[in-house]
Amino acid sequence: MTISAFLSKESCRALVMTNVDKPEIKIIPDTMVTEGNTGTLQCHVTSKTRPFIQWFKKVDDTLYNPPTDLTFDLNGQLFTVLKPGQMEEGPGNVYSSPLVLESVTEADEGLYACLASNRFGMSQQFTNLYITSVLSTTPTP
Repeated sequence: MTISAFLSKESCRALVMTNVDKPEIKIIPDTMVTEGNTGTLQCHVTSKTRPFIQWFKKVDDTLYNPPTDLTFDLNGQLFTVLKPGQMEEGPGNVYSSPLVLESVTEADEGLYACLASNRFGMSQQFTNLYITSVLSTTPTP
């Protein structure tokens, strides 16, 4: 007896759609911004259904030990939830959710994660934001 004997046509179709229709995030390049300027991180998601898109920032594990309701573990690293941005729908089932950081400081530098989910699954991508000094063109250590 094969596995398909236990599955209805509807559940088989749902299993196939789950792998195909989960959101996909275009790779997000690292971004360099001069201190005091506005930095924008872009998250472009392809999804056949309207996704939920959320940005997160990696935090220092020692500052949040034990983790709080505002933090969670993502791939072994501690992240905090950021204020959601405005999501825009474009052609070809592509959704965009930029994270806009105004008047950036060294505290904004770090690892960010964009997470997109729909009823079929979730995807994530990571990107770094580097802050350069007004007097320098190299990232701060």
